[in-house]
Amino acid sequence: MDTTTSPRPPAFLPGGPEALFAVDGLAYADGEIRARMLLGPWSDGPGGAGSIGVLADNILGYALISQAPAGRWSVSTEISIDFLRPLPGNGTWLSARGRTVHRGATTGLAEGSVFGEDGQLIARSRQWGKFVGRGAAPDALPGSHPTAGLLTGLRQEIDAAEGHARLHFDVADELVNPHGTLHGGVTLWAAGLVAGAALATRTTTLHPASITVSYLRPFPHRDVAEFQAEVVSLGRSLALTRVTGRNRAGKPCIVAAVHHHSLG
Repeated sequence: MDTTTSPRPPAFLPGGPEALFAVDGLAYADGEIRARMLLGPWSDGPGGAGSIGVLADNILGYALISQAPAGRWSVSTEISIDFLRPLPGNGTWLSARGRTVHRGATTGLAEGSVFGEDGQLIARSRQWGKFVGRGAAPDALPGSHPTAGLLTGLRQEIDAAEGHARLHFDVADELVNPHGTLHGGVTLWAAGLVAGAALATRTTTLHPASITVSYLRPFPHRDVAEFQAEVVSLGRSLALTRVTGRNRAGKPCIVAAVHHHSLG
């Protein structure tokens, strides 16, 4: 690890995204962040594997925050998840742990792992973060009462046909992080969701291999997010789908690459 700063316990600020995706148990021990997640309907169907994005973003983001310079916060500039096997069924607990592996003056890199109840490795993840001032963001937004129905509603809003898919939604209270912007893990889930929906119009024989999201600018609270997916390559054993997320003004906020492959 390229750092001279000793890791320190971060102040955990779980909110709507953690409640929506049943992520809890955030803890710090021996320079490592740990958490767990209960799989539910939000993990079903094409693109559902990206539901572990909130879990991954928590362990990796807080790992970077634990190493950030005094008075600084970490914001995601890139998050990647590699899926080593399909997610287990609903009602199953996943556990995860992550730590910082590099810290520079203004950026850091964290890596993590996600495990099933039997200890089997499910996924590997990594996150690049940029250290910024904490600002005056609230610890929680008023009027936030997250329910799983919100995620179901978002899935029902997806339009998909002929290798393309689109999802348009408001950046509601329940979806933002403590800084009042769309949570990075929710963003990854949405990107994986529209990618899976686009691919499902062409084939249902491939499985998630990886999702990589580049965060170009934030989606502010109460803005509008529009995610558009396009299958740019499809073979018998490999597919690549590109996702672009834009704000109300039409400016790109994220670009994602989602790979699917055969498990044979």
